[in-house]
Amino acid sequence: MKKLILLFSISILLFYLFLKNDSEEIIDIELYNELYKLQPNWSIQKFPLQDSNYNAAEYAWGWSNVANSLVDMYRVTENEKYLEILVEQINYIFSQTDQKLGIESFTGTGLNLPAWSDGGYYTDGQFNYVYPVHTGMITLPILRLVDTIYTYELNEYEEIADKFLVASGEALAIHNQVNMWVDFSDTEGFYLGHPYGDGYVSEANKIGIPNRISVYLAATGLYDKLTDGNIYSERIEKSLNYFKNSLFKYDEKFDSYYWSYWEEQNIQKPWEDINHAMITVYGIFILHEEAGYSVFSESDFEKIANNVYKIIDDKNSPIQMRKHIHKRDEEEKTYYIPEENPYYYDVLRWSFLGVYDESILSTLEHVYKKTNVEEMNPQTRLSSIASYLYAKEKTNDISW
Repeated sequence: MKKLILLFSISILLFYLFLKNDSEEIIDIELYNELYKLQPNWSIQKFPLQDSNYNAAEYAWGWSNVANSLVDMYRVTENEKYLEILVEQINYIFSQTDQKLGIESFTGTGLNLPAWSDGGYYTDGQFNYVYPVHTGMITLPILRLVDTIYTYELNEYEEIADKFLVASGEALAIHNQVNMWVDFSDTEGFYLGHPYGDGYVSEANKIGIPNRISVYLAATGLYDKLTDGNIYSERIEKSLNYFKNSLFKYDEKFDSYYWSYWEEQNIQKPWEDINHAMITVYGIFILHEEAGYSVFSESDFEKIANNVYKIIDDKNSPIQMRKHIHKRDEEEKTYYIPEENPYYYDVLRWSFLGVYDESILSTLEHVYKKTNVEEMNPQTRLSSIASYLYAKEKTNDISW
């Protein structure tokens, strides 16, 4: 009888622990810190492995996620260890510009610019090119760091912040040329790709793709704010108007917005994929929240945030996800399991929108628990955790 009582008691305890673990929040500061320690590529001792293969693509699509996460983690905790790590990384990043390395920024031009070219990454080594999206993604966390240092009055970092601001401005300026802009009307316009690379680079002389320009706009918006200038303000306003009035559509079923990857293409409405759509939204978000632009209202952001619920279908196990911000005509189905969807985990990167709808945070916590997040790209996972914590801190749900 005693054995039965003991076994019953153990069973109750295990059941209680299971329920407790299932109900507890698992996305926290400790989770971020432990994950960061496990990523040798981003430890300052090895960053970024001193590898000559690193170029704008790796810095933009890899390092920038880590860098933004470090900014967010400082804002959540005010622990300067995150700033110390990031400052050392940025010093290295600026030592790797085409100008510093003597690399020809655009093949055949003789230009060595204060930005980062792709090493022919997108043209099989045939043509070197400096993309606005890469410059934007690389400089955005740097400028967010500068903004943080100025806002928190971190005097010991101000000298280096000033240097980072000047260097970022030089990088951003190379994409703000007369022949790289087109006015659609008095109120709308957009950036073009550099004219160099016709026949090699798909965006040369073409209207920019939303996500590739959005993050560049975010960086320029912060640059104007930090310098008390207005070099970019008119073009930012016109670009945001173009997004809102010409690209964004309304989905009545989900009370949300969706938008095309390109403005014009032969196939009908090629809606943006979930990964790149997040970049588009993040740029607009930074412009609103951190640079002070109001073209998109709080109501607009609530509709953008509703996309999180639209992306996820948790009726089945495993949870299924959309590939695109709206179902494309050529798709046979709307939702996909992990093996079918290269963007499966990217919904977790949308956590910053919890600022406009707190329920998003609990929804994404549920996804985090019910999916195999170990399959996520580590730098994407770091970014997702940090932006989640920052959004939660901003909603005043927790105090640190």
